[in-house]
Amino acid sequence: MSPLPVRSQPAGGQCITDWLEHVAEDNGLLTTQLESALRRGGGMTRFLAVKPDHRTLASITDLTGAPQPKVVAGTLSRFDGTALDLDGLDPRRWSSWRNVAGRGWFRLRGTAACPECLADDGCWMVAWRLPTVTVCTRHRRYLIERCPGCGRRFADHPHEPLRHGAGTCCLNPIGERTVCDLDVSRLGTRMAQGDDLARQERHDLACTGTAVVTLGELSPVKEYLTDVRHLSVLLLHLASQADAESLGPWVEPIRREARDTRRVRWHLSPPSDPRVRSGVLTTADGILAAPTVSAAADLLAPWIETAPTGTESRLAWLADRTTMTPTLSRLTRAALAPHERISTHLRRTISSIDPARIPQVVPEPLYRRHAVHLFTTNKGETNRLFVSLCLARQSGTATWAKAAELLGLDGDLGTRTARSVTARSRPDPRNLTTALDAIRADLTGNYRSREQQVHALMRSDTWFEQWADDHRPATRASSHPYAVSYLWCLHAGGMLATSPAWTTPPPRLVRVAYRQFAASLRPLAAAALLAAARTPPVGGAA
Repeated sequence: MSPLPVRSQPAGGQCITDWLEHVAEDNGLLTTQLESALRRGGGMTRFLAVKPDHRTLASITDLTGAPQPKVVAGTLSRFDGTALDLDGLDPRRWSSWRNVAGRGWFRLRGTAACPECLADDGCWMVAWRLPTVTVCTRHRRYLIERCPGCGRRFADHPHEPLRHGAGTCCLNPIGERTVCDLDVSRLGTRMAQGDDLARQERHDLACTGTAVVTLGELSPVKEYLTDVRHLSVLLLHLASQADAESLGPWVEPIRREARDTRRVRWHLSPPSDPRVRSGVLTTADGILAAPTVSAAADLLAPWIETAPTGTESRLAWLADRTTMTPTLSRLTRAALAPHERISTHLRRTISSIDPARIPQVVPEPLYRRHAVHLFTTNKGETNRLFVSLCLARQSGTATWAKAAELLGLDGDLGTRTARSVTARSRPDPRNLTTALDAIRADLTGNYRSREQQVHALMRSDTWFEQWADDHRPATRASSHPYAVSYLWCLHAGGMLATSPAWTTPPPRLVRVAYRQFAASLRPLAAAALLAAARTPPVGGAA
């Protein structure tokens, strides 16, 4: 194929179609004539701006002298593996387009534009064809996408790959042998907000192959860009819900577009307005830019609250409306944690604690230091029992009943306690996990061994008589069960009802008498009583 008389190469980032339109103009050709020349070598031009086939690339190189890498850099295939996934697209098979179109947020024709760039350089950039490019970082302005002259997207010519001319005018066909002659370089645009500009800079950096930090870790570029898009789709669906009006300035335009469109398919088609699209992308990017999954979940949580609750779970509703990547799965589960069953959350936070280190009820000081704020009632022993059951669940037990049995309690008590506490207080699973971690770190000693020590003291009264002579001379022998129960509760971390001092749960009067005994102990006497639990009893049976 003979080369053209006037040969040129595309500018950096210039779209291949814009460059070829200038090539035709420089050589005195109609764009249709140049297109015919490209097809003479057996090439096909239907995917010219996306991924031209090798024969078309060879024809372009022969005609213009431009090296193939530079030609390819002017097509959307330069973003394959970053902002786009063109896997499965065969330029010679039209039907293969479905493989790409089905992934969503990709269009075969049409482009946005920056009027100031066109005024400065006269070049239409290939990146403007990406729906995720909404801001010109050079001029710090939003792109525009629809021509005010013809009302269509720029470069919207469905039957031909090239416009009927070159330059900064729209040139969309608007009738038989008539084109829109509006000069795009003369249009005005709005200054971009700082967050939108920063998001676009992160996006453009990722498109160069540079890893981006998401959720506090470096993320592969394809993973990051995919996560932003799928999270944006999810936010668009949530923005269409009744309670989302106050969540962002771009929500109301989305709601209007959803009302005006018979069937909104956000996973396939993004919002038509670049500024609105920029808003949702920036919101999604801001969530993923959070330093931790927990911080990102806090940002996503207000959006999650708008998801409808019906026969299906919130997680199922969310998963039905976007592609749940591994990152989005972690993020949505974290955001849904307050709505999640505590038992489900505990199953996902298994710890390696030795069950012997878990008391029947968490010690009062640890409970008040780490967990009292989680509960709305002052039922201290019940709440402390629930915390211990949670620790037991984290050790690997499958049910609340099994957790209770692990602590030497009746299984039915574990089930009833969990049901009662979660119904009254509904502690936030995330805050509960934090409290459990702190309590677990502070727990010391073997509580099963301590229980055995108290059982041994129950079988002897010599130690009790010695303690009473030294610290409470007026104490009667009938107070021995109260002393044992005191050690059972404070030293062994047991429930008052399970004290070895009685064979059946004590009635109310006995419980009152025990509390009077415990309250009457002076600090020195209480310390001596606790010391007795650590000393093996000697002499006399009870």
